[in-house]
Amino acid sequence: MPDIALIPGTAADADRLAAMHAASWQHTYPGMLPDDYLREQAYPERLAAWRARMHDGADGPAEVTLALVDGVAAGFACLLPEADPRFGIYLDNLHVLPAFHGQGLGKRLLAHCAQRVAQGWPGQPLFLYVLEANAQACEFYQRLGGAASAPFEDDFHGPALRVMVRRVTWPDVAALASRLA
Repeated sequence: MPDIALIPGTAADADRLAAMHAASWQHTYPGMLPDDYLREQAYPERLAAWRARMHDGADGPAEVTLALVDGVAAGFACLLPEADPRFGIYLDNLHVLPAFHGQGLGKRLLAHCAQRVAQGWPGQPLFLYVLEANAQACEFYQRLGGAASAPFEDDFHGPALRVMVRRVTWPDVAALASRLA
């Protein structure tokens, strides 16, 4: 049984977060995003974004959780509690590296985030955005009780590209945490 640890991410993890983020996109988004963007721009764009977020406080307060499997970074999640209070607490990122898929890390990270929201922001919903074309993620969130909005067009990071997304919301975060426990 592997040793799985969830630890807080710090400014020192910015480059590691960018590498995991780009690797996750490169694995998940072929056919959904332009190949040249994924190949050439995703990593440098994510590196600049994570350095700005973790070192300079861009995007406001961020709570990052790293998932380690036997001491190796395997995924991460990022809560942005002040990003868009109209919808609740924003789960901006939930990524598990391909080599660690199927081990329950996505559920574990989501459970951790749900517990944090329930404790730190009681009564607030949890929400995220998912690409409409990412059927696997859409199904994952639906199985966990997320209520998806109708698809709508939104700007995507970096490539001056508009994509169809859904906002997925869990109004009862305590129930989500309970379901994932």
